[in-house]
Amino acid sequence: MSSYAAIDRHFPTTLTARLGPVNAEAIVVGGGGDYGDVSMGRYSTIIKPVSIPTAAAINHRPFTYTVAAGENLSAIAAKYHVTVAEIRWSNTNLYSSDSVATGDQIVIPPVHGVVVVTKSSDTVDGLATKYSVDPQAIIDFNRLRTTTLVAGTVLVVPGGTGGAFPPPPALYQILHGSTSSAFPVKVVGCCLGPYVSNKFPVGWCTYYVATKRNVAWNGDAGYWYQNASAMGYAVGPTPKVGAIMVTWESWAGHVAYVEAVNPDGSWVVSEMNWVAFDVIDERTIRPGQLGTKLIGFIY
Repeated sequence: MSSYAAIDRHFPTTLTARLGPVNAEAIVVGGGGDYGDVSMGRYSTIIKPVSIPTAAAINHRPFTYTVAAGENLSAIAAKYHVTVAEIRWSNTNLYSSDSVATGDQIVIPPVHGVVVVTKSSDTVDGLATKYSVDPQAIIDFNRLRTTTLVAGTVLVVPGGTGGAFPPPPALYQILHGSTSSAFPVKVVGCCLGPYVSNKFPVGWCTYYVATKRNVAWNGDAGYWYQNASAMGYAVGPTPKVGAIMVTWESWAGHVAYVEAVNPDGSWVVSEMNWVAFDVIDERTIRPGQLGTKLIGFIY
């Protein structure tokens, strides 16, 4: 009797939801027969399952995977039938890099989507908005009995997407371990200027300087000097407080905001994406130190 339920004919009301009391009783009394997916005998009724699963049930819990020698995220993603992006979204340490090393432990979503560890401020609706899914999908997939989330809970957001990843820190990669050590640098915790809603991508040097000055021109950092000049802005070779320094310190150029000019002729700039992407630092530069990389200043 595995996978079947036997119902005595003396309990016809049990069948009413499926068959209706008249039809169910008529078949039983009449000696048995079939009605839909239900087979009835004269004195009892056997209800067949609607369908019998032939595949393994979907796992609702994420996997923890140890990276093997020679593996990369593409190979691991293919093995678990998810995407590289979905693995990166599910591991905060992979958000700014897609490289893994032998022995690293990473979390892999069991289905297409994102694995999250909830914070005290998280809500189901908030996570649904962040990852572009229906809140009910989170509730159903994780079998939540309440919409109140406890900090530290591991959830799967099925079908969730985490957005674009930041680009690599171009200047940091070029300068790290070489000329970067020639400049006194201090990483600072703030601050953006008043023009935070500008047209440049967040995290880049151009974005930061455009929060400090109302920048009317476009283009990569290295072309700011000529673009500003073409629009009538004053430019020149001398640092001044409030000026924009323009250099060719990377393939796309670099810009920084002049915070101070010292009595010895050196100047202090604040900038972003020089020591690391989306990080603000202050750097002191001596006259002649940049050589031909210094294009000039926009006043």
